[in-house]
Amino acid sequence: MGKPTVYMWPKFSPDNKYSELLTRSVEDNGLHVEHYDKRNALKPAKGDIVHMHWPSYSYQASSFPLTIVKSLLYAALLLFFKLRGVRLFWTVHNIWPHSTGKTKWDYLMRKYILAVCNKGFVLSESVKREAVETFGVSPDKLVVTPHGHYVDAYPAGGADIRKRFGIPSDHFLFLFVGRINPYKGIERLVEAFTALKLDSAHLLIAGKVDDGYSLDFIDKANDPRIKVYPKFVDDSELVDYLRAGNVVVLPYNQITTSGSAILALSYYKPVVAPKLGSLSEYIPEGGGILYDPADPEGLRKALEQSVRLNREETEKHIAKKLAELDWKKIAGRMIHVYMANRNDSRCS
Repeated sequence: MGKPTVYMWPKFSPDNKYSELLTRSVEDNGLHVEHYDKRNALKPAKGDIVHMHWPSYSYQASSFPLTIVKSLLYAALLLFFKLRGVRLFWTVHNIWPHSTGKTKWDYLMRKYILAVCNKGFVLSESVKREAVETFGVSPDKLVVTPHGHYVDAYPAGGADIRKRFGIPSDHFLFLFVGRINPYKGIERLVEAFTALKLDSAHLLIAGKVDDGYSLDFIDKANDPRIKVYPKFVDDSELVDYLRAGNVVVLPYNQITTSGSAILALSYYKPVVAPKLGSLSEYIPEGGGILYDPADPEGLRKALEQSVRLNREETEKHIAKKLAELDWKKIAGRMIHVYMANRNDSRCS
């Protein structure tokens, strides 16, 4: 039997470089990867691999009746693949979709997906435990494969972000960059920052604001040290933003795995974040500050601590973590799992 074709669903995404970086590493390890979409919906054949990443986009619709129809078609497609001898894998990036959160329908669909998949990949031990508890699957069904780093994934555009926002080069800059919505905890960040009595510190919040989410609380804070760029940060300037900051602050109210934390570490920026989800598995001791989200003063105290971090020591800890997040190692682990399940196309 020849080498299988891997149908990555998706092979690339305009919003996330994860699948693109993974694909490149799988191909470097010797397997052919194709992008899976409607144009080649029935192309995977016996022995091939379909690797799903964000399945909610494939079964959710604008209304619940349409979601039912779309879900049934999706479920039938997966069953068709199983009967055809195609092997199915799902990387569980999030236990629940960001768009809907926890719903009974998502529970049923995600439990079904794990049931028909040969294996599920999870990005941390904490996600594995949560998936086992939530969906009642055997721990053996899930394989931990970390989220790889973003070193050299984005080009540097050369923009002077500090100059653009009037932030002196010798002042300390707390940076938040990414989509802005309720679960990101931006209100808490603004509150904690305004409580800091540091005239030489600034906060820059940059990213596209979700529809319906108001940033009025920033205006009410009336703090000239806070700068806001409420638009999508283009890939060509993402590195420039990261280089401008001293630390990256991710004050999430809820999170499973944070690509933003890994992105910050990839450019040697320490991360301030709550002890939630798998963040404690990715942010190394000495490579940032993790605080207790139940402590009302936790974020403020973490911001204060981060100002005193030793840059040289922090970079050593981050470098060690990045070595663990090598894409070649991660892809090699996935391919080992692919091939170990080569003769198993049964529904399990």
